[in-house]
Parts: sequence; C-alpha cells; structure tokens
Amino acid sequence: MDLKASTPKAYCVHQQFDKSNSGSLHFANHYLAYSAKGTMRLEIGSRYLYLHPTKAAWVPAGTDVHIDIPSSITCCSILFEPQFFSEQHPSFQTIDLNPLMRNMILHCRRWGPDHLDPDNTAQTFFSSLASVILERMDTPTTDWIPRGNTALVSRAIDLTIERYTQALEISMVANSVATSERTLSRRMVDETGMTWASLLRRIRIIQARELLSTTDAQITSIAGDVGYTSQSAFNKAFKAETGLTPREFRARLHYV
Repeated sequence: MDLKASTPKAYCVHQQFDKSNSGSLHFANHYLAYSAKGTMRLEIGSRYLYLHPTKAAWVPAGTDVHIDIPSSITCCSILFEPQFFSEQHPSFQTIDLNPLMRNMILHCRRWGPDHLDPDNTAQTFFSSLASVILERMDTPTTDWIPRGNTALVSRAIDLTIERYTQALEISMVANSVATSERTLSRRMVDETGMTWASLLRRIRIIQARELLSTTDAQITSIAGDVGYTSQSAFNKAFKAETGLTPREFRARLHYV
C-alpha cells in the first residue's frame, strides 16, 4: 500500500469517552484507533482487538466495528480519507507503537476535523505518520482474540477471558458451558483455529503486555497477576507469543 503523491485530507479526533459511548460504528474513512489513556476493546469480524496506550488498530474504511469502553479513555485517533492511499488498504490489525509513533499521533491533536491548514503543514505531517504506520503493518501483532462462530464457543471464550487469572483448566470451562472437554476442544479448533490452551496463553500475555507497558510493576508480580505461578512458565509463554522475553519487551518500549 503506497501513499498518493497528492494526498487528500486526514484529521485527528482527540476526545474523552466513557462507557456510555460504547457501541457499533461504521467509518467512511480509514481509521487509526488509538487510546492515549485507558483501554478499549474492538469487536471486528471474528476477532476482539485489545487497545491500550502502546497499541493502535488499523480499521479500513467501510468496516463495521463495535467499541467497548469499560471506563473512561482519552481517544487520539486519526481518520484518513480513502484516497489518501494509492493501493488497496490491508485488513484490520493491531499495531505495536514505539515512542516515536506515539508522539507523532499525540502531535496530531492540534489538527481536528475543523482545523484550517492553509500551508498544508498538517497534511504533510499526516503523510509522514502514514508512512510510519505502513512500515509497522509489515509486523502484525497477536493482540487479538477470536470470538467464535457459535454461542457455545463464544461463551467458552468469554468465560476464559473472565477467569484467566485463575488456575483454569479446559474441563472447568467445558463444565460451565454444559459440554464435554473433548467436544469443546474440537469445536474451539474448528471455529477459531486455536487450541483452548493457546487461547488462554494469548489472553494472559495480552494482559501481561498491557501491564508491562503501562505500569512499573515487577515482572514477577505481573506473572502472578495474569495467572502464572511460575516465573519460568511465564517467560516461556511470553516468548512463545511475542518472540521476546518480558524484560526485552519492556526495554523496547523505551527505544524508537
């Protein structure tokens, strides 16, 4: 996907939202969703995407999305007219934001939808930001969770999300949704392409990444907070999911 030589307009939405603003949306523009403060969950297609201040989501124009805001957030999102890009846009995905990208997005706060840009400074900056975004899209993240196609699997996923900090087993979830462990295991793979154990690991590591990114808590404490009783098990799971150790992940947050 390339930028057009002559770029149409882009603008920033910088605003506080709370739980009452949760709901379904449909954007005519490409949407870079970013919460500068607080966490929100996006439901798009067959996935949940989790956004916190080190993540953004690319939502292509014309995509239906449901946004769940559990508490107050400060949104600093960018909307690009579809003509901003010369090639077909990629599908929705989450994007890891390094300090440079976060600062660039926050810099856009001055350019809202009603901002006049007689010297084209804003659009030049948005073009630079878009180039960085496109480069970052070449490295997709795993900060998403499948939703499931049936009520049984969707409920099992929701229960796993609710109880991930516990010493949880698939048999416990299967019992809660009134099915057998074997049936749930098979249907989980059929509908999501993931085993239940892989799903639980991803849920835990998504939360661990948020805690590593937004708090100064010790890594040993975070391991326990997301359901791991062993530091070595946490490190192994984290590296399997992200390719980095928790310490390496946290260190990278401080570098461009």
